[in-house]
Amino acid sequence: MSQEQARSRRSARGGRAARVSARTNPPPVYMPTLNRAVGPIDLLGPEGVEKIHNAAMTILETTGIEFRDPIALKDWAKAGADVDGERVRIGRDMLMDLISTVPESWGYHARNPERSARVGGRNTVFANAYGAPFVYGLDGKRRPSQLEDAHNFFKMGQMSQAMHVPGILPVEPQDVPVPHRHLELMHAALTLTDKPVKGSVLSQTAARDCVEMVRIVFGEEFVDDNVVMAALLNCNTPLVWDETMLQSLRVYAAANQPCLLSPFVLAGASTPASPMGGVALLIAESLAGMAYSQIIRRGAPMVLGVAIMGVSMKTGAPMMGSPEPGLMNLLVGQMARHYGVPWRTCTMWTGSKATDLQAGFDSANTMWPVLLGGCNYVVHSAGFVEGALGVSYSKWMQDIYQLEGYHRFFSGLQEENLEALLEDVSKIGPGGHFLGTDHTRENPMVMNPLQNNDSFEQWFDEGAKTADEVGRIAAERMIENYVKPPMPADQSGALDEFVAKKKIAYSA
Repeated sequence: MSQEQARSRRSARGGRAARVSARTNPPPVYMPTLNRAVGPIDLLGPEGVEKIHNAAMTILETTGIEFRDPIALKDWAKAGADVDGERVRIGRDMLMDLISTVPESWGYHARNPERSARVGGRNTVFANAYGAPFVYGLDGKRRPSQLEDAHNFFKMGQMSQAMHVPGILPVEPQDVPVPHRHLELMHAALTLTDKPVKGSVLSQTAARDCVEMVRIVFGEEFVDDNVVMAALLNCNTPLVWDETMLQSLRVYAAANQPCLLSPFVLAGASTPASPMGGVALLIAESLAGMAYSQIIRRGAPMVLGVAIMGVSMKTGAPMMGSPEPGLMNLLVGQMARHYGVPWRTCTMWTGSKATDLQAGFDSANTMWPVLLGGCNYVVHSAGFVEGALGVSYSKWMQDIYQLEGYHRFFSGLQEENLEALLEDVSKIGPGGHFLGTDHTRENPMVMNPLQNNDSFEQWFDEGAKTADEVGRIAAERMIENYVKPPMPADQSGALDEFVAKKKIAYSA
């Protein structure tokens, strides 16, 4: 065979392979911000809302909340709060005045404007898992998470049609020194994805570095006027904001970037088991953090955040998928609408250690009340297992296809031409079928490609694969098909230089 013939044959093979790949692995069709047309559910009448509001205000006025940070204590005293040691008591009039300037919604800008989103009102975004120290790998085995895993989840977040925010910390990379982690992760989030990102709250220094890195990409003036990242800050429930969180809050608020101010609730342990009592406590905690952000910069966007789990009365372990946290999320949503602020919560998590039935029903039982409650920023939307200590590649894939189904359901009814449909009914008549009509072809129902609806014999002949196996195969395929979004050379070069210099400085 001549060299020319060999080249021609390779080219033909490549062409066929490319066509097959295009058919079997089409490029993602990204879903926009979910604009909810279903819900929200309001469980409380006006009297119930006022009851929880008064309870939250009473907690802040009488019990107070600790701000374990000397700068924050000085800021509160200067603003007129009652400061006694580290305990801060905030009058309701002062608090309501401060949170009145928090925007009800804001645009969430991505490096690629086509991937930008919106948070607040009837809008919902889905965000990646966050902070797990373990992964359940492509081989199904549990192990400490690595930087390569973080990169893989960023790639999968980029390729996912329904994942709006790949984040910054899909897993906690155990192979990267702590002082360098935020640099590696922020660099990866900005270069491996072109969707909205999050910032680190590891330390004040880490927060400042993240702000500097997004300024390299978006420009300092743009960042000062627009949201390009959000940061997740946890309150130590009950009633403590610590120094690390408050230092990060000051950095992000001053830069006009929102924080998800989130009490971490173990209902029955860190809060009362009562849904209304627990919500009153966490509302007080989150609003106190939000109010402090407005002392730093009036009008800075913020998010009322919660992370709600139950507690097993058998072992004391966190418990997902139980009814009470679902009810609490419904109440939080109603209170957030009362205050006119966006809200965040967690979902799609499970205490299971496998992609199994428990993982499925835990995840579904957490997601439904969250979306029916009108949540604006849904964190941990894919992959969490083991009570949020692990991220499973398999479950991540199973979850993102569920997100597409939730997106379709909560988008509500579409406009329909009933007259044309009646014509189809008339043409087909009794005993016919609608499989071949134009309407059926043009309006297929949402299909989850990981769900198996084949006959038993076909499923068995194709390997009798479990949900876990199917998810791992799909994850591997998605990583193989990842396409890195382009970035201008001057931006990527400046990011590389920034990270290299900081690593040297933090290693000294």
